[in-house]
Amino acid sequence: MLYWVENEKEDSCKTCGASRWTIVEKEGTSDNDPKKLIHKVSENIMRYFPLKPRLQRMFMCKEFAELMTWHAVGRKNNGKLRHPADGEAWKEMDTRYPQFSSEIRNIRLGIAADGFNPFRIMKTLHSTWPVILVNYNLPPWLCMRQENLILSTLISGPESPKNNIDVFMQPLITELKELWEGGIETYNAFTGQNFRLRASVMWTISDFPGYGMLSGWSTKGKLGCPVCNYETSSMYLKHSKKMCYMNHIKFLDPDHKRRFYKKRFNGEVEMGFTLEILTGKDCLELLSSFRNQFGGKPGQKKCKIIDSPIKKKSIYFDLPYWSHNLRRHNLDVIHIEKNICDNIIGTLLNIARKSKDHVNARYDLQEMGIRKDLHPVESSDMSYVEISPAIFDMTNEEKDILCTVLKNAKLPHGCASNISRYVNTKERKVTGYKSHDAHFMLNYLLQFAMKKSMKPKVAVPFIRLGAFLRGI
Repeated sequence: MLYWVENEKEDSCKTCGASRWTIVEKEGTSDNDPKKLIHKVSENIMRYFPLKPRLQRMFMCKEFAELMTWHAVGRKNNGKLRHPADGEAWKEMDTRYPQFSSEIRNIRLGIAADGFNPFRIMKTLHSTWPVILVNYNLPPWLCMRQENLILSTLISGPESPKNNIDVFMQPLITELKELWEGGIETYNAFTGQNFRLRASVMWTISDFPGYGMLSGWSTKGKLGCPVCNYETSSMYLKHSKKMCYMNHIKFLDPDHKRRFYKKRFNGEVEMGFTLEILTGKDCLELLSSFRNQFGGKPGQKKCKIIDSPIKKKSIYFDLPYWSHNLRRHNLDVIHIEKNICDNIIGTLLNIARKSKDHVNARYDLQEMGIRKDLHPVESSDMSYVEISPAIFDMTNEEKDILCTVLKNAKLPHGCASNISRYVNTKERKVTGYKSHDAHFMLNYLLQFAMKKSMKPKVAVPFIRLGAFLRGI
C-alpha cells in the first residue's frame, strides 16, 4: 500500500495490517540525559519526481523547444526505420488519435525500468529500481543521452518490488492520465506563445524478468513466452531442473527446408504454426473478471486465473489508450546479448557453473531421445560416467587462441571499454564484463576469435549470429 492521497495519514496497511513505521531506539545524547530516545522510521520509502514541471521546462529553452518537434519537422520520411516515428506503433496511434497527433509538440514517452545494485557492490543482495522516461520527440542522437533521460521514480531496496511494482507506479500513472486527458498550459519559447501540452506512453522497455513485472504475464514456467502465449511449446528437463522452450522452427515459412531437419533439432518434423500475438483488447477480455491483490496476509490465497500465466492486471491499462498500443512492452536487446554471450563463452571455455554442456544436459538429451552420440555412458560398476566430446569442445591450445584474440584486440577509442582486463589467459576465463562489452564481443570480436580457433562447422554459425545481431 502506498501512503499517498487519501491514505497519506494512515499508520497501517489496509490490506494486511502491517505497520507503516519501524520503532528505533537511541541512547541519550549526553550524560545528563541518559534516557532512550524513540524514533519512528518509515518501513520503506519511494521517491517520486513530478513529471509535469519537467516537461514544461523543456520548452523554456528556444533551441530545445525547436528540437521537440524534430520527429515531425526534421525527420527524413523516406520509408526507412531510423526513429520510433517511422514504426507502425507510432503511425497507428497517429491514425487512431488525430487530435493528439495534430499537435506536433505533444510528447511521446517510453518507460524503462530495471533493478541495479548501488555503489557497485555486486556481492551484496540488493535491488534498487529506477523508473526512467525516454523522450522520443528528440532526434535519436539526443533522446538517449543521459541529460535527456527523465528519472521519474526511485524504488528503494533491498528487495525487488516484483508484481507489487504497480503500487509504486500509481503517482506516475495518475500524472500521465492527466497529461493525456486535459494536458497542461505550457509556454513555448520558440514561438513565444502558450499551448496545451499533452503526453502519451508508447511502450515500456525492460529485460525479460522485468517484462513479467511490468506486463503481468509471467515469463517463467510452462507458458513463459508472451508471444506464443497459450501455445507455448515448453518442456521440463528433469535432470537440469529447468524449463526448456522448444519448436522454434515453427516461426519459419510452411515450406521452409529447416522444418524437415530432424537430427539438427528435436528429432521431429515441425508441422506447427504460430498464432497471432495477443492484442491489448484480448488481454483486457482475459482480465475482465481479474482483481489485483498486492501484498496480503500470510497464507491468504490470491485471486488468479486458473492455468494462466497472468499474475495481475497491469496498471498501464488505466491509461485510456494503452489497450490500443501495438507494442506495449519491448525487450532490451543488449540484456539478451549479455545472456547469450555469457552462455557461449562459458560453454566454449568450459567455465565451472557457466557452461551449458554438463552431465545433466547430456542425460536430458538421452531422455528426449536425440543426439545419441552425445548420450552419457555409465561404467560397468556405475562408479563414473563418460561423456563424449561435442563438436564445439576446445583443446587448451584453442582456448589460449580465443583468449589471446580477446586480450590483444585493439579497439577505437570510445567504442568499448578495455575488454582485455576481463580476460584471464592463465586460467582461460573471460569474466566480469558488462552488457556493452558483451554487445561488442558478440557483434564483432567473437567471430574473429572463433575463426582463429574453431573448425568452420562451429565458426560459421557464430559468424552468422554476429551478423544477425548487427542487423537488429
